[in-house]
Amino acid sequence: MAYYLEKSESFSEGVKRIGMEQNNMAIDALANDDDLHSGIHKARKHFKKLRALYRLVRDEAGHEVYKEGNVFYRDLGRKLAPLRDITSRIETIGLLQEQFGNMVNSEAFDILRGLLDEERKAIKEQEVEEGNKVEEAIELLREERGRFLQLPVRDKCLKQTIGSLHRVYRRGYKGFERSLGSPTVEEMHEWRKRVKYLWYHYRLLRMAWPRVFRAYKKETKVLADHLGDYHDLALLMDKMESYGEELPEEARRVLAAIAEGHKHKLLEDSRKQGALVYTEPPKAFAKRMKGVLEGNLL
Repeated sequence: MAYYLEKSESFSEGVKRIGMEQNNMAIDALANDDDLHSGIHKARKHFKKLRALYRLVRDEAGHEVYKEGNVFYRDLGRKLAPLRDITSRIETIGLLQEQFGNMVNSEAFDILRGLLDEERKAIKEQEVEEGNKVEEAIELLREERGRFLQLPVRDKCLKQTIGSLHRVYRRGYKGFERSLGSPTVEEMHEWRKRVKYLWYHYRLLRMAWPRVFRAYKKETKVLADHLGDYHDLALLMDKMESYGEELPEEARRVLAAIAEGHKHKLLEDSRKQGALVYTEPPKAFAKRMKGVLEGNLL
């Protein structure tokens, strides 16, 4: 059940095993978790792992195979997203209050949390009225399982795998460079996605050089967390604006000032960590990965 390629298995066997396991774990999360939100959250994590797996074999399996798999799990995740998204906003306001609650009156936090709780309740009720999206997702995942057994992946595909790794790293490297200027929220979100794919790839390939890849994973995860907090905070600020007069002007002003200051700090933290994760140009990264993987996992 490990999310990494074992040295005791061929590359193609490992890819297919991981695909089947992650798909089945997503089914189990949706079917057997007593907490709906928890089950959806776990399933969507498995979807992201599967999308990263498809990216790792993109050049080997071909663009069409990659596109079909990536779009399937992306769209399925989006169908299940609303409840998780509003819960994420509630968690973000909780973190803000934990860090800055002693600086301002708690009333502003309480008002915003109340509005978010009402919205989450409405989303739950709407999902019940629209039918069981979870059951539909489970059925689609069951139908998808067989696809992994047919993946056109060879055991010896070092060149193609390095090509896929290089693409993910290069896009993240460009995201880091954009962050050094005046990045938009969307640009930061795109960078976050590239960073997470790189993190997943380090996890998948870690047995090629366990001690070193453990460090790669750790530092990349720190960057992904900074960028995730930045994105959640930006979306919370948008949500605050969308409430209009429901959120009193004074509360909005206080919360916006706190959020903006913290968002700027997260940007600075991301830049510093990004300089560590993307310390070398993409071509040098690809050359190094080739030396590490050749004769190990590939």
